Amino acid sequence: MIRAGRLRLTAALVLGIVLFSYSLGFAGVYKLPLRYSLTFNHDIRHADENFYANRLETLLVKKINSSPGKEVSLKVIPFVEVRHNVARRKKERVSAGVELGFNWRDFFYLGEQLRQVWRSEPVYNRGVIKDTDMFEALSIVSLSRQLIPGKDILKGYISGEYTYDFRLGRGTRIEAIAGVLIPLGKEARLNLDWRHRDRIHADDCDTFEASVAYNF
Repeated sequence: MIRAGRLRLTAALVLGIVLFSYSLGFAGVYKLPLRYSLTFNHDIRHADENFYANRLETLLVKKINSSPGKEVSLKVIPFVEVRHNVARRKKERVSAGVELGFNWRDFFYLGEQLRQVWRSEPVYNRGVIKDTDMFEALSIVSLSRQLIPGKDILKGYISGEYTYDFRLGRGTRIEAIAGVLIPLGKEARLNLDWRHRDRIHADDCDTFEASVAYNF
């Protein structure tokens, strides 16, 4: 009961801060760009781990260099995400945190994400559900490129991600990702990717993921 209360309070606080900041734009004080994403993840090896996720984040970008061919920017991205398991029809993971990023020429991205996670997961062969709180760090390295020169209609990328669990004091996941980004009008985009997830000291998995993001 206490954990559930803390979960609701933290999620409500993060969401409240984001929405309050965005509302300042309507008053002409400050415009805070938001992005909403809906993601579907299909696990090829473990059908009971398919999920969909809703994510809300705000994008704070500081351009350091705007010269053509030398663009450099820094990003701060607070976010909250809720993930539901398809087979079990229940909420299995809620995370809230912030991502700090460095972008060079829209080609190279280096990010570090710090997040608090509340996870509800089955303990296999026991028929029970285990609730876990954890604080994680996610390191991201990504390379991207327009696949059709001169046209911003199809971008390919490869990424590597490493997750560290401070509760356990060790890394828990390494992911290799390859995907494409497809613009859907001016403010939306479609992401399609394949992921190999190395669960350190546990089963690996391969997934296909599709997501739609909208900026407003």
